[in-house]
Amino acid sequence: MQEPKMILGMIMLADDNSFDMDRFVVDFKSQYDGDVQDATSDNTSFGCTIDRATVAVGFMPFPIPAGDIEGTAQYGYNWPDALAEIVSHKAHLIVTLMQEEGDQVKCFMTFTRVICSLLRTTNSIGVYKGNQSLLIPKDDYLNEAELMGNDYLPLNLWIYFGLQVTDMGNSGYTYGLTAFDKHEMEVLNSSKSLEEIRGLLFNMAYYVVENNVAFKDGDTCGLSAEERISISFSKGKLVEGKTFKLAY
Repeated sequence: MQEPKMILGMIMLADDNSFDMDRFVVDFKSQYDGDVQDATSDNTSFGCTIDRATVAVGFMPFPIPAGDIEGTAQYGYNWPDALAEIVSHKAHLIVTLMQEEGDQVKCFMTFTRVICSLLRTTNSIGVYKGNQSLLIPKDDYLNEAELMGNDYLPLNLWIYFGLQVTDMGNSGYTYGLTAFDKHEMEVLNSSKSLEEIRGLLFNMAYYVVENNVAFKDGDTCGLSAEERISISFSKGKLVEGKTFKLAY
């Protein structure tokens, strides 16, 4: 039997009494016309089945340990005031989704909807996804997720796009593609701007996730039919494991 895949995230709460699973179920059903089955809850934990996936929510009446979250906050260019804004959170939710088989993109979409319903029905601050080094403010998460559909995948909620400046040039990398059984990508020591590097990585990650594409060593890619960016496969420089290097 295939090992179940788990998606994990945490929601930071500004208080320790806004967690209410009945409100979550009502919101989820009304917002997404979703079928929440086999729900069990004692208001400290909650479990159910949504779209054949097992969803579990655990309420932790204490903050996420600072040591776990501060490193991610330091690199969160999307939330420059994160450390100041999250320091006072009182509690958190641990949210997991597991499914033995099925489309991983659809699983992430279901997980995103679950997170959104929890954000809307609690006094929440933001979302922490340590496995992808993501720390996202509440409103940013909800606004990005609102765009989600068959025509748009909210990769900014699923994958971290790291950026780095050194004396040798600008670099970037993905962190989270492995959740979709894809190798991470890197752009190293480029003369392109950080914005251009991030744009390329986002578009190439989107391409491989949406179309279930597997790059190979020696392939080329590009943002237009004419562009030919060479791809090599070797040990990662900015992330662990082997990565695809885009010569951009």
